[in-house]
Amino acid sequence: MTFKLSICIPTYNFGPFIGQTLDSILPQITEAVEIIVLDGGSTDETRGVVEARQRDYSQLKYFHQNFRGGIDRDIEKVVSLARGKYCWLFSADDIMLPNAICKLIDAIQSNDDVYLCEHVLCNLEMEHISDYPLFNNVSHQRLFDLTMASQKKEYFCLARTSEVFFSFLAGPIFKKEIWDKASVPESFRGTCWIVAGHLLSMIPSGIKINYLGEAFLYKREGNDSFSNGSLVNRCKIGIENFQFIANSVFGELSEEAFHIRRVLHRDVPLRSLLYAKRRAAEFPENENMQVLQRLVGIHYSDSTLSNWLKSMIFNIAPPLLLKVIHRLKWSIRKIWK
Repeated sequence: MTFKLSICIPTYNFGPFIGQTLDSILPQITEAVEIIVLDGGSTDETRGVVEARQRDYSQLKYFHQNFRGGIDRDIEKVVSLARGKYCWLFSADDIMLPNAICKLIDAIQSNDDVYLCEHVLCNLEMEHISDYPLFNNVSHQRLFDLTMASQKKEYFCLARTSEVFFSFLAGPIFKKEIWDKASVPESFRGTCWIVAGHLLSMIPSGIKINYLGEAFLYKREGNDSFSNGSLVNRCKIGIENFQFIANSVFGELSEEAFHIRRVLHRDVPLRSLLYAKRRAAEFPENENMQVLQRLVGIHYSDSTLSNWLKSMIFNIAPPLLLKVIHRLKWSIRKIWK
């Protein structure tokens, strides 16, 4: 049977969260929708949580691996299992908003290649933090035909966050045939950005991206499981690994790669790098200062005044002063609470 939409959920040891995720999705599905959960070797209660819901929803499929494939390979695997025309990758700890599937089924009638939705950013307890607009000066639904050079340029220039370039798992809803057509080198696997690898690779051929201009889910912040607890490693994933994808697809000196570097400054702001510097000074056994300094050089490599200033601040800021400032800010927040 072919479905209009496959909701694909790769997971590993998210048993405490995935039940809430599924409960936000399952009441919305129709006969045109399937849900596929790929369990990458969980050792917690994930299987039981999913199987308890399969009894009431036959369109919920559960696949379990006896090994950890890694996030990139698990994403590719779960998409390969999909039988829908479109796939929506979904994190196992996020929450789908009411009527999201109904709205999406209506939207995909236009038969575009990729649809982009927004999210509401939340903390671990799913308390609202902020909205997270993807574009500057674009607040409503808009179609970008990237087969046209002018619209492609505008798409990159208007980007506010890296989610425009498919950094967030649940942001894009894409035709499975587009995903399958992408020529993805082996070097993209292991970057943690295989979604961007597949979809960015199709931009030079020309695709149509329909920005829906609406939030379809709540995103749980600070719950990723692929940085191994290291701040420097998390910075490496966010800076070097994503730039590697962009440079491989478009070329390091391209305008496209420049705009991707630009929006990555929002993903990995200076305050995060300064915090990582303080931690590297305090815990050199866990955080590599040399790697962090190299990442800062990559992050601020474009010759702009803003980049020069941020690089200078990072280089001259003493770790001890950063520690004092951090404690002062924490104390102020505690008093105001």
